[in-house]
Amino acid sequence: MSVRDRLRLAALITAFAPAGMLGFAYYTQYVGGLMPCILCLYQRPPHFVAAAAGLAALAAIGGPKGAARLLLALAALALLTGAGIALFHAGVELKFWPGLAECGGTIAPLPTGGDLLNSLNDTRIVACDQPSWVFLGLSMAAWNALASLGLAAIALWGALQGRLKGRFRA
Repeated sequence: MSVRDRLRLAALITAFAPAGMLGFAYYTQYVGGLMPCILCLYQRPPHFVAAAAGLAALAAIGGPKGAARLLLALAALALLTGAGIALFHAGVELKFWPGLAECGGTIAPLPTGGDLLNSLNDTRIVACDQPSWVFLGLSMAAWNALASLGLAAIALWGALQGRLKGRFRA
């Protein structure tokens, strides 16, 4: 596998895996009815940045020297930022530390039209310290932290392609 092929693979994974994670988050919100807390919302922008940087890296392969690697390094940095936010959120859920001042809960958007008082009765408040989704004993925030760390490693591996000089290659 050539350096260009490894760059392409890292860029593809870095572009589409965060996009898929965002898709899952929005699916659980809008189809599954799981309203996000403020920390859940803070975890999303790094995935947008990583996906955009991955797509840009994919387009930059064969272009200016080092551009694709630089974009993959940016994606790795964004994913590490997202992993940090997710780890913080998982710690809040596990009661290791308190959440932010905004973690008291957020109010779901009120429907437009109709009786405002009746819609207030149906409004749910989402707190940061109560996971709304758990799979195999880990909350969505914990899964996000693990996935973001793994994707950051892939993006960093891609950023180092051509610089490894034979190390870490099959």
